[in-house]
Amino acid sequence: MKPTSNEIRKRFLDFFSENGHLIIPSASLIPVGDPTLLMVNSGMAPLKPYFTGEKTPLSTRLCNLQKCVRTNDIDSVGDRHHLTFFEMMGNWSIGDYFKEVSIRLAWTMIHDIFEFDTSRLFATIYSGDPKFPTVPPDEESEKIWLEFLPRERIVRLGADCNLWGPAGETGPCGPCTEIFIDRGQQYGCGNPDCGPHCWCGRFLEIWNGGVFMQYYMHEDRSLTELPLKSVDAGAGLERFCVILQGVDSVYEIDTLSPITEMLTPAGQSRDSRSTRIMTDHIRSAVFMIADGVKPANTRMEYVLRRVIRRAVLHANLSKTDFSHLLAAAEKVVDIFSPYYPELESNREKIILTLKQEVSAFERVLKQGIKEFAKVASRSVGTVSASDAFKLHDALGLPIDMTKELALAQGLSIDENGFKALLEAQRERSRQKPNKN
Repeated sequence: MKPTSNEIRKRFLDFFSENGHLIIPSASLIPVGDPTLLMVNSGMAPLKPYFTGEKTPLSTRLCNLQKCVRTNDIDSVGDRHHLTFFEMMGNWSIGDYFKEVSIRLAWTMIHDIFEFDTSRLFATIYSGDPKFPTVPPDEESEKIWLEFLPRERIVRLGADCNLWGPAGETGPCGPCTEIFIDRGQQYGCGNPDCGPHCWCGRFLEIWNGGVFMQYYMHEDRSLTELPLKSVDAGAGLERFCVILQGVDSVYEIDTLSPITEMLTPAGQSRDSRSTRIMTDHIRSAVFMIADGVKPANTRMEYVLRRVIRRAVLHANLSKTDFSHLLAAAEKVVDIFSPYYPELESNREKIILTLKQEVSAFERVLKQGIKEFAKVASRSVGTVSASDAFKLHDALGLPIDMTKELALAQGLSIDENGFKALLEAQRERSRQKPNKN
């Protein structure tokens, strides 16, 4: 029988609790005392002071499910597996166990607790990289993995893939080992050398067996040794659900499919890019508002505004009534509040905030789409910088919305030219005499 999301959460927490880990609650999405982060983007982000030795945890072994928002994934949302908001199942050792125990725990979890098909599993390890000459290849992890996997399914990769962190501009980091599952050729690119290093979607990362926190990365990208050797390990709940529930994408798992269904117009595919974007972004907005974020034009507030506006845009593009976005938000609260009670207690605020933001942007969008149609009719391949700037300056249509409209028409945008015009406008504003 296929496990539900709630069952997967429980199995995960029970396993690590039985192995000496203290279960801690999810932190807010709003970072505390960390100006390097827009939003909490990983399970370890709220725990950074423990890794650096600035604070002492209640236990040297911790685990939880952490709410996360990754702002750098917004433009990728719409494929099978990218999400802006996700739940990270994490386990940590703060100066306790290191590589061997971490990998053995990961394997027991994968093999015994969740019974993944291990014949399709691959592990990646850090190969060394000229960019970080002081970090040696991780031969210790490779030796441990050879007890569980054949050598041909242990893949050495460089810093871009297997040196993780920090969760922000500076902070704890280290080499990592990750577990991938081969979903089959039907999901792949067809290249004979396709593997965990390929981004085609065939090989899905299901578990980070451990970021081995040994270093602190400074602003100049230099590394110094941390006072403790620690481990940051875990996996996205949604990706576990994809494999264990036997579905094609994260939008078909038990917690997201009811939302996707609500946002699919009659006669259209539930797999459309617009439907997926609306599903992800409404869920993200609900969680952000519940944690106290308000839509505005600065930092994390603009992340919220952007995901709401992008959901509104794709409702328009897919001819989905805007009222469905609010109904979907209610559904998010219904589905997730048993595990995140702050959603229910903030239901009224969530719906009111969404209603106000959707209504305000709806007026801008309608005029923007009308004017963009004129721009598109005279554009050949690329929307000019001047046209994109006029839409931004005269109508208030954000450049990321213009990019979405252009993409729907098979057009690109002269983004560099747009940035130059925007900077020139700012410079003129700075040079204006102060009348006071």
